[in-house]
This record gives sequence, structure tokens and C-alpha cells, in this order.
Amino acid sequence: MSIQNNLKNGIKNGLNVSLKLIKVIIPFYIATDILSHTPVANILGKAFAPLMKPLGLTGKMAVAIISGYLVNLYAAIAALVPLHPTWQQVTIVGLMTGISHNLVIEGAVLHKTGTNAVFTITLRVIVSIIAGLVLNTFFRVVYG
Repeated sequence: MSIQNNLKNGIKNGLNVSLKLIKVIIPFYIATDILSHTPVANILGKAFAPLMKPLGLTGKMAVAIISGYLVNLYAAIAALVPLHPTWQQVTIVGLMTGISHNLVIEGAVLHKTGTNAVFTITLRVIVSIIAGLVLNTFFRVVYG
């Protein structure tokens, strides 16, 4: 194959992948934005508060974690900033969503490669929660 054909195929494949990603990402951004402006955010905050407390986070910050898990780190940041988090909370959310992010798209990619997507996603979520718990414990020990 010539360089020109390789370049043309690479651009074509890159555009196809980009379009697939856009079709998934844009609806999640819209849904996250709409959710943050509704009473649903408060309801979710109250429901998730007991689960988020051991992580040093407020219940409403569950929306940021879920956004990061489903979409990406930018969605997590967008959902977190209006909640006026402490630097510790930002660090915990950043660590957790850094370990486990973009699960919808990455799950589809894992599935296409033949990898057990459910196992891999579950493992990443569990590891991110453990990391968040450890980091929050560290912050409590060091900073009180």
C-alpha cells in the first residue's frame, strides 16, 4: 500500500471513530447539563449522601462522579465546579474519575476487542472507589 492510501484510510477511519464518539458524548453532556438545573440533582444528592460521606464528598458530588464515569473527566469537572468543592474533594473526584472514566465508550471498545467489558468496567469502578476511600483517609489523617 502506498503512503497516500494509508493516509486516506487513516483519515477516513479517524473521522468514522470521531463521529461515533460524538454521537455518544454530546447526548451525555446535554443530559448532565439538564440534570444539574433540575430538582433531580437535589434528590440524587440526598440519596447518595450516605455513600459519598466515606469518600469525603457530598451527596450532590455523586453527579460529578457518575458524569465522569459515564462521559469523561471534563464532564466530572463541569458537574463538580458549581458545588464549590474543597481542594481535597477535587483531588478525590479527579483520582476516582481518572481511574474509571468514559465507561460507555471504553466499554464498547472493550466489547469489540473481545475483552470481558463487564469485568473490566466493574474492576475499574471498584478500584476507583477504593482509591477514593484511601485518599480520603489519608487527607483526614494528615489534615484533620
